[in-house]
Amino acid sequence: MDLNRLLRPRKIAIVGATEKETMAGFASRMFIEQCGKRRGDLYLVSLKNETVFGIPCYRTLSELPGTIDLAVICTPKQTVAGLLEEAAQKGAKGAVVFASGYGETGKVEDKKLEEELIDQCQRLDLALMGPNCAGFLNFVDRVFAFGFLFHARESAGRVGLVSQSGQVCMALMESEKTSFSYVISAGNCKIVNIEDYLEFLVDDEDTRVVAAYVEGIQNPEKFAAVLKKAAEKKKPVVVLKAGRSEKGSRAAASHTGNLSGSDKNVDAFFRKFGVIRVDDLEELLSVCTAIATLPVLPRSNKLAFVNISGGETTISADAGYLHGLKLPDFSPETAKKLREVLPAFATAQNPMDLTGGSNGDTFERVADIVLEDPGIEMLITSLQITKKISDITIYDFLNGLIRHCEKEQKKPVAVVPLIESSREEEVLERLRAVGVPILPPPHYGYRVIKKLLDYTDYLETMENRTLSIVTKSEASGREPVKTALSEHESKLLFQKFGIPCPPEEIAETEEEAVQAAAAIGYPVVLKIESGDILHKSEAGGVKVGIACDEEVRTAYRKILENAKKYNPQALIHGVLVQKMLEPGMEAIVGVTCDPQLGPMILTGLGGIFTEVFQDAALYPAPLNLWEAREMILSLKGSKLFRGYRGKPPLDTEALARVLVQVSNLAAEYKDTLVEMDINPVFVYPDKEGVSAADGLVVLSEKP
Repeated sequence: MDLNRLLRPRKIAIVGATEKETMAGFASRMFIEQCGKRRGDLYLVSLKNETVFGIPCYRTLSELPGTIDLAVICTPKQTVAGLLEEAAQKGAKGAVVFASGYGETGKVEDKKLEEELIDQCQRLDLALMGPNCAGFLNFVDRVFAFGFLFHARESAGRVGLVSQSGQVCMALMESEKTSFSYVISAGNCKIVNIEDYLEFLVDDEDTRVVAAYVEGIQNPEKFAAVLKKAAEKKKPVVVLKAGRSEKGSRAAASHTGNLSGSDKNVDAFFRKFGVIRVDDLEELLSVCTAIATLPVLPRSNKLAFVNISGGETTISADAGYLHGLKLPDFSPETAKKLREVLPAFATAQNPMDLTGGSNGDTFERVADIVLEDPGIEMLITSLQITKKISDITIYDFLNGLIRHCEKEQKKPVAVVPLIESSREEEVLERLRAVGVPILPPPHYGYRVIKKLLDYTDYLETMENRTLSIVTKSEASGREPVKTALSEHESKLLFQKFGIPCPPEEIAETEEEAVQAAAAIGYPVVLKIESGDILHKSEAGGVKVGIACDEEVRTAYRKILENAKKYNPQALIHGVLVQKMLEPGMEAIVGVTCDPQLGPMILTGLGGIFTEVFQDAALYPAPLNLWEAREMILSLKGSKLFRGYRGKPPLDTEALARVLVQVSNLAAEYKDTLVEMDINPVFVYPDKEGVSAADGLVVLSEKP
């Protein structure tokens, strides 16, 4: 969808213009004060007012002397349909609707009205923002169609923002930390959706970083395609996603009528596409400010901390350590050069205390030397910049830093003060002008820097990733009827995709069980074979270590007896006779199917590692071998796979292949797979493979 007709219009009409302190009044005022300076093809429409803020009004859209590109409708929802018809007749291809009370209420009649609005816009070929939105601000072309008053900056910035909350837009614009290219209050997103706005900003040359407050993903495939495009363009996308908690999910749903989705699945989805996920508005703003300000992003986690006091140096180093920032030693050549410029009692080490014997010239020369070191990728300082800098020493150091940054910058510099304080606007602007952001105090600021480092790491490995997702062909809108396959049926499906399973046979009588055990070779395991008994051990349906024919007969009878007591209605297909596997490291492999984001592949160490320590990795299908290896390496217990306390390293490559095979299975059965579990998978020493000891597949059938 071409959003230039909506976000970059030339001829605009405000419908419902007024001087009252309402969204319509605020929109009218901003419209006149900002857009009115720009050109004469701007119109006010009002049935009640002859003039608004001294500007003549037309009574209806039909009376306008020419065509329009955009109609900003500030009137109640009952009037919207008729006004859209008029706007289309005047040539409009874009519209903004402030009115609320549509599908977000959850009421049947309001949902019906929203559906009618969607049909109307499709018929009229209208790109509609909203309903239930606050409008947008285009700082590049100075187009303001927004329902709140705000301080309009004179120049456009490099951050493009789309939000499903108008108040979030207001909160971010109140900050002096950054400037925006576009600010879009998307509302319910029922015609132009959140993915369309994101794509516009990803394609926009005036936007360096895309920021988003998202309450619900509406079109997962489009979302994935846009994020793939952003990754390929190396344009960062920073997202604050609502719904981490159950109550947050409910609040998001009631606000815009969107489903939030499982938060762990959303995390996995974002990781796949390199999205920088943040936890609050301060972090969103800080990450975007850093990206928009820095001339280049840090290429790797090799930082230098340079301060002017020992206390600052120690506190900074400790905080950096807690956030995973690395401070490598300077090279011998760098240390030698530093000793030549530092005071005699200062030490040429990382982190560095310049001491009170230094000055601005020292700071400039130290910054030059440190960032020439091939082992350093970024310089961070904790200069405390107050509202009115009275300390001549601080000002001198600040000027030294600025002089360094005025030279050609191949590596980034940031200021992370130890405490939050008022900042002098002139100083902020001087630092911004040379590409130096001032980030929040350490624990926030260093978290921001770590996110930037994670993003650049992602870009380095992007070519190894499958930048797509698997989604269902169609959604029936009905709750599926779930059918659990028996263990043997599940393993037949596993084997179809190359997943190693132990030898096994189904026995419907004692004699068949004895014959099967003899054919497979002792020792064996006997298990109840029934899709109606999923927890076999709990039902007394498993006997292990069976070593002879008589033990097979006894175990067979006991298993059937236990199963019938556990679930008298269960459909029993017999007993599964399986080769007793050699013990190995237990792992778990599984699939859960997110209704929006498709199959999610899971792996982790078995036993208490998964259950107690929640040590599991999650990733959206499809999955390639590189991604499978990364999943395994991301586990807290991954060291156990590499060998420990004299034990040999394990065959992680075979486990990675199983993850890929499971991903292939999930993709082929995307329309019917509900969940899948291989638990345990025994992982043997390197080159000796893996084996699926047990498994469960749950499929859906249409009612």
